[in-house]
Amino acid sequence: MTKTLDIITEVIRDPKHPFRQVADRPDKPHKNRYERRKVKQFIHQGDWQTPEES
Repeated sequence: MTKTLDIITEVIRDPKHPFRQVADRPDKPHKNRYERRKVKQFIHQGDWQTPEES
């Protein structure tokens, strides 16, 4: 199955993603390493709390 150059260039230059489901899915929020470490630290400190302190 051969494709003409016109069809190939149209597919390459098309801004829409070829798979509809992937295009509709929202992007994962990108957090930097500092934010992830701080969240882990807060969760870890919360685990150390005893029930009588709360």
